[in-house]
Amino acid sequence: MNPELSRLLTAIIEHFDVPKSLYEKAAARHRSLGEWLHRPNSLVRAFNPDVRPQGSFRYGTVNRPLNENDEYDLDDVCLLRGLTKGTLTQVELKRLYGEEIRAYAKAYNMLAPVEEHNRCWRLVYADDVNFHLDTLPCVPEDAVVIRHLAEFGVPQDLAGRAIAITDRKHPDYRVLSQRWTSSNPRGFAHWFESRAALGRSRSLLEGRLKASIEDVPPYEWKTTLQRSIQFLKRHRDVMFRNNTDLQPISMIITNLAARAYDGEPDIYAALVNIVERMASFVRSERPRVPNPAAPGEDYADKWSRDARLETNFWAWYAAVKADVAKLPGLLRSPTLGREVRAILRVDLTQTELREFGSGSVTTAPTILKAAPPLIIPSGPRPWGQHG
Repeated sequence: MNPELSRLLTAIIEHFDVPKSLYEKAAARHRSLGEWLHRPNSLVRAFNPDVRPQGSFRYGTVNRPLNENDEYDLDDVCLLRGLTKGTLTQVELKRLYGEEIRAYAKAYNMLAPVEEHNRCWRLVYADDVNFHLDTLPCVPEDAVVIRHLAEFGVPQDLAGRAIAITDRKHPDYRVLSQRWTSSNPRGFAHWFESRAALGRSRSLLEGRLKASIEDVPPYEWKTTLQRSIQFLKRHRDVMFRNNTDLQPISMIITNLAARAYDGEPDIYAALVNIVERMASFVRSERPRVPNPAAPGEDYADKWSRDARLETNFWAWYAAVKADVAKLPGLLRSPTLGREVRAILRVDLTQTELREFGSGSVTTAPTILKAAPPLIIPSGPRPWGQHG
């Protein structure tokens, strides 16, 4: 534990953290869509639509984008509780939901066209904050699949949140079938929140603080796990600023960091432990990075289709491990400002440099060069241990 390093890390992360008002704006967008789907003439109202946020806005791990003109990504899942996989085809559900999404965009005078993606529909907002919202229609997973998840060790409260989703690439997309793509984003979110809550109090596991913790949205917790993931994602964003399509995805970083986290209340101790342990949870065979709430779901499934994605993950992991190891040497160093700028594109204030640096307040910016092709040499990789 190093209190001064933890204060430095907290100060750095606050530079790219987002305000509570942004989370509240995102939450309002989800509520607005949910209210629309429940209006009297909604095509899906009879199916009791339940819209829940997912992704980094739910987890409380959102960072400001490097480019201020970039959009924030919003994700939600709309569970149509009154439907089952045998009620209609995937394409019928996708089109039905799409009609509602297009009507919503028209009613709210959204200028950008609604986009259909393989599994979701995308709404593009353009006001004081640029968002796009990917909204995923789904139905509850059947009892057979839920029982199968439980047999694989998924706790019942997570397994019961599994959903069946539409996917244009699925062979049964256009036919009435019980075979749909299964997923469990809601289960993952609850699992992640239980991991993050360890940093607030281990007594959550005993149930004593559960009610009071659940009264507060996760984005307001500011736990050491959430802060650590923000650091890791920012490091990734800077490293791959010129190659974003091939960067490690946030769900892989979030999954591995949450698995590695051991409830440390000190952010520096948490970050060191996470970086040291997270690679051990990458499996050597598929699923490489499984969803703990749906072990057959692989967040690294694209690695097998494009080897560059895995190569870049290990290159990033080596870089972030080396940079975290540098942190103790930066305290009281005249290079603190330059190093933080180079690693995270954060310009520390004069006050912060005086508090954490050597007393020098020189902040001459470092010109960041384009990242070279990311190729790591052959040799041992930390694949041996399975999470």
